[in-house]
Order: sequence, then structure tokens, then C-alpha cells
Amino acid sequence: MTAFTPEQELFADTVFNVARDKITPLVPRMEDDDRVPPELADLYRQMGWLALLVPERFGGSEAGVTEWTLMVEQLARVSLAAVQVLESMGPIILLRYFGTEEQQARFYPRIIESTGCFAATEPEAGSDIASIRTTAVDKGGYFVVNGRKQFIGNAGESGVIALLVTVDSRSKTKGLRILMVDRNEAAGLSVTREERKMGLRGASLGEVTLDDVEVPVSNLIAGERAFHAVQVLFDMGRPSAAGQAVGVARAATDYAINYALGRHQFGRPVFDFQGVSFTLANMAMNVEAARELTYAAAAEVDRGGPRRTELSSMAKAFATDVAMSVTTDAVQCLGAAGYTQDHPVERMMRDAKALQIFVGTNQLQRMIIARELRQRAAGASAGRDA
Repeated sequence: MTAFTPEQELFADTVFNVARDKITPLVPRMEDDDRVPPELADLYRQMGWLALLVPERFGGSEAGVTEWTLMVEQLARVSLAAVQVLESMGPIILLRYFGTEEQQARFYPRIIESTGCFAATEPEAGSDIASIRTTAVDKGGYFVVNGRKQFIGNAGESGVIALLVTVDSRSKTKGLRILMVDRNEAAGLSVTREERKMGLRGASLGEVTLDDVEVPVSNLIAGERAFHAVQVLFDMGRPSAAGQAVGVARAATDYAINYALGRHQFGRPVFDFQGVSFTLANMAMNVEAARELTYAAAAEVDRGGPRRTELSSMAKAFATDVAMSVTTDAVQCLGAAGYTQDHPVERMMRDAKALQIFVGTNQLQRMIIARELRQRAAGASAGRDA
């Protein structure tokens, strides 16, 4: 089994305990009004979680993907929607690995203060980021940006948006650029729509419209290496999605077990019926397997290992598929009660579905895995022939 350090174990326990005590009371309100509680960002800021990945010299913990994944897993055990405020991972990672010292000093405090997000998806560009159509025209000293972004997590709450644009759509990935945009300094940028969602109620999923937005050239991140920067971000973000999936799947499994032990039919707990107990056993096995793969991927990413892309895609696809399956089985184990809002498993099932789509659909993850397998096989074949 994955071995964590005592410090990591303590951190995970602390996150869960705080989430249980502070976030659980917010969940009914989030479900009812579908608004992000301002208390969430305040709590994350107070606990230092918004700055978990920020370098120490800028007031952060300079943690790795493993610690981040531990954090979101524990939060997701309480509320998957509450995790979405932490979409600031995107701009923080881009700044950490591709930003200049001046950019880091300028944007990190703003992100910690007001959270952030990464805006890539468009109506005609989801998994295919080479088809980005949001344009940035260099006017000498500043870019003029026009376009529309869609399905952007935490868009409505973010003070800083890492924006994926193109300077030449004909050049596909070579034309991509990343601009850090401070909403306080971006006249013409607006969140024009908040999506009505199946799940993740209480989380922001918005449409961002950019109408002649002027962004200083000094806000450009990674330059012509933007596509590479996005791949690095995705490698680091997929274990996060997997960790969230593990968290919600763990919570659903625990709830279903306790319900099955307490619910009696025909004079005995429903847990004693093989149809239920075997379902619960399968749920527990799959959650355990998903958790092991998730943290294997996180460790590979942290050490910059050669299989980081492959394992992170495997973890994302497998863990989120497990979350969908497990939460659905949890509803089934509760019978009619599971279909009502009196029990959290129906919320968990609705929320889990998003994870199969976000951070690249699971179909895309399988394409990535297959590509990595082909490349490894080709390399092995070349080695045998040498």
C-alpha cells in the first residue's frame, strides 16, 4: 500500500477534520441556492490551502502534487463541489514552473487573496486545444484579446484567470499562448453566464467573454512554450481529479456500509444479504485500487518520472470511472432511500459524473494512454533491433 510520511498523514487528517466540521454545515445551502459560499475561500485562505503549491518565498508551502491530492481527496469526502474553489491550482502551477520572478511576486498574492482559474475550453475547443479561437493580437506592449471561454471552473469567483489564447490559429499548437489576467485590470472581461448543472451545486462553472481586453505583454507566461506548459499542467492536474474521485467514492462506500449495517429487512441487517455485501465488497476493492493508482501517479509526477503522463491519465480515467460506478452502487444499496435527498449518496452520484468529463474526458485519457503505450513499445522494439 502507498506509504505516506507522518507529516502527510497528519495533514490529511487535519484537512478532513476541518472539512467535516466547517464545510459539512455549508452543503445544504450550496445544494439549495447553487452559490459558492464566501466562507469557503476564507477557510482555505486561513488554513493556507490556497497557497499549498505556492513557493515558500511567496508565503506558500511549496508542496507537491501528492500533498495537493491528499488535500482534495479529504475535501471531496465531504463535498466535491467545495473542492472546485481550488481551481487556482492552474495559474499557480503555471507561475511556479513557467513564470518569471516578477510575475510570481505580482500574481501569487492576488491569487491567494481572490483565488484563480485556468480558462481553456471554448464552444469549439474542448479536448482539442489546438482549435482555440480566442485571439490575442500583439499591439506592441499589450495584447488585445477577444473570444469566449466555456465551462470554466471557478470562473465567477476568480480574481486571476490564466487564459489560453492563440496568436495564429493556423499554427495550431505553435500559435498558443498563455496570459495571466487580473480581473481588476481587465475591462471588457466578464462572466456572462453561470451554468445550471446536474451536480456540483454550489460551485461556479461559468462562461467568460472577452471583448477587446487589453493585457500587458508582461503577463505572458511561457511564451512559445505554451503548449508544453499546458501539458505539464495537465500531468499535474489529473492526479488531483483522481484524488477527488477517490474522496467521493470513499465517502459513498462508507455511507452505504453504515446504512446497510443499520437497515433491517426480514429480521436482519441488509448487509447480511449477499447481493448487498458483495456489492459493497466490490466497491471497497475498486476504491482501494483507485487510491493506489492515484498516489502512484502523483509520486511519478512529483519526481518527474518518465511515466508521469501515462500514469496520470490512467489514474484520472480509472479513479473517476470508479467514482461513478461506486456512487451509483451506493444509491442502489440504499434502495428507494438512496434516490432521495435525505441521503448524500444521490448528491455524490450527480457530482461524480463531472469528474469523468473535467480535466480531459476519459475517452481522451484512453487516447493518451494508448499513445504512450505505442511510444514505449516502439522504443523497446528499436532497442531490440539495435
